[in-house]
Amino acid sequence: MKIFVDTNIFLDVILKRNGFYIESSKIWSLVSEKRIKGFISAISVNNLYYILKKLIEDEKVNELFSQILEEFEIISLTKDIFKLAKNITGKDFEDSIQYFSAITNKCDYIITRDKDGFPDYGIKSVSPKEFLNNLLK
Repeated sequence: MKIFVDTNIFLDVILKRNGFYIESSKIWSLVSEKRIKGFISAISVNNLYYILKKLIEDEKVNELFSQILEEFEIISLTKDIFKLAKNITGKDFEDSIQYFSAITNKCDYIITRDKDGFPDYGIKSVSPKEFLNNLLK
């Protein structure tokens, strides 16, 4: 199974966000254990780096990025992905980029806490809790 992991899931784990950490860390663990294949958009990589450099020490940021780069497939951004994303009206452009990154790489699910940010066709967006409760049974 191939899952696309939204930026907010990584932040839940790294920042140990109350109410979200446990389920999100289980998703990351499934990828780490190679039970499922995890994908992340290149746009998320630079966004995470930018956010984390402001919040935690450099050494920890570098460790986390080494882990992410080792465990997750990074989806390159292409002109086609940008063209598709710009045509989605009423949705966040960054989420649309991630959506089409997942589609073009034939991911089975998008794991996110912002399901409303993604189109509701083509690929199912689910929360970590939904994925763990319903889809892995």
